[in-house]
Amino acid sequence: MVAVRRSSAVTGYVYAEKDKEPRQLGETPKSVLGKVGLILSAFRDNDFALSLAELTARTGVAKATVHRLCQELVAGNLLEREGAKYRLGLQLYEIGLRAPRQRTLREAARPVIENLAQKLDNAVNLAVPSGSELLVIENAGRHRNRARSTAGGRRLRLHCSAAGKLTLAMLPEQYPLSRVIPLMDRPTPRTLTPARLPAELARIREQDYAVEVEEARTGYLAVAVPVRGLDHAYLAALAVIAPTAGSSVPRIHSALTEASRAITSRLAIFEAHRAPL
Repeated sequence: MVAVRRSSAVTGYVYAEKDKEPRQLGETPKSVLGKVGLILSAFRDNDFALSLAELTARTGVAKATVHRLCQELVAGNLLEREGAKYRLGLQLYEIGLRAPRQRTLREAARPVIENLAQKLDNAVNLAVPSGSELLVIENAGRHRNRARSTAGGRRLRLHCSAAGKLTLAMLPEQYPLSRVIPLMDRPTPRTLTPARLPAELARIREQDYAVEVEEARTGYLAVAVPVRGLDHAYLAALAVIAPTAGSSVPRIHSALTEASRAITSRLAIFEAHRAPL
């Protein structure tokens, strides 16, 4: 019988499931490409490297096949060898950033994010919906008290990060609570319980921004606002992470709102220049 994995939509940095659980969903793909996809998606955010045995257990693919495909992925620089283990290659991240929509958004947002990080002396992240997860594609800054921006290419928790809660509120069909709530963990005592999440998302939709205070990490808060396209569609979450002590949520929210509008304006210019004549 093929084991079924739980979705990683909520947990992001730290998976709720035990590391020994397979990552497979449904039947093992018959195509080579499908098996390669299982191998690459077997790596979780807190995995630096995985052994052949771990990859075999998580994918449900035959050990000999996993070994052969890993060798080919290493040859193509999509995986790297770390002793007897494998780790994701940087080329995967570079390829992901070439996606047209994300590349345009990053180019439009980068100077705005850098200016915002300098202005507030805080860490700033830009995260986009990616399937059932939330992917950071741009970041800048860090506070003198070490509130670091999230590394690009990392995935955020949906239920306890400001950017995640904002995304849950804005895209309920893409992120149904029926899948989110069963996987909610509590990294801090202030993390929302499943019973409180629906009301929190309703409030976020009404006010059009999200706040979390020590829900993801003790001693830090975050504020997130939506970045929208010209059609008002939700594109990304722009968030500031700051120490709880001495931080002003209204001041951060005001600066974020101004920055979000600047990104939308720059997107309009980018799209105008790239439009066919």
